[in-house]
Amino acid sequence: MLDAKTFKTVIENTPLVSIDLCLIHNSQILLGKRSNEPLKGKWFTPGGRIHKNETWQCALIRIAEVELGLSSVVVEDFALIGMWDHFYNNSVIDQNISTHYVNLPHYVWFKSKPEITLDDQHAKFEWFDLSVVADDEKFHRYMRQYASWLIKKMDNSND
Repeated sequence: MLDAKTFKTVIENTPLVSIDLCLIHNSQILLGKRSNEPLKGKWFTPGGRIHKNETWQCALIRIAEVELGLSSVVVEDFALIGMWDHFYNNSVIDQNISTHYVNLPHYVWFKSKPEITLDDQHAKFEWFDLSVVADDEKFHRYMRQYASWLIKKMDNSND
């Protein structure tokens, strides 16, 4: 882990590489109400940055375990949505420092709802219909984009 001063310098000068986890069950997506910036108080997928010398596979498993309490997931259960840029006007370090993530969101379909545990980055978790998330302006545009992508993926897999 980086000390706060070093991490602030990194956020000010470089993009962070991160992974978001899109958990899907019965056409619903799991979103967490964020407890920290950026997007404090907003509904967003769980996720986190990849640490130095950590493979993206290890980061995916770590995020699933630490943020959600999912200890039995395997990387092969997830599929990459694509590579997305996320830009925010603030950061977890400072309201006046913007954040740029190069994000690698992954999705997984669950046949039954997984048991999720609450972490310190989310006030609560809830399941939302993908169609509602895709169309409702109360959800951040990145969540609407994920939901729209996932709906198209489901439609294509039913063809």
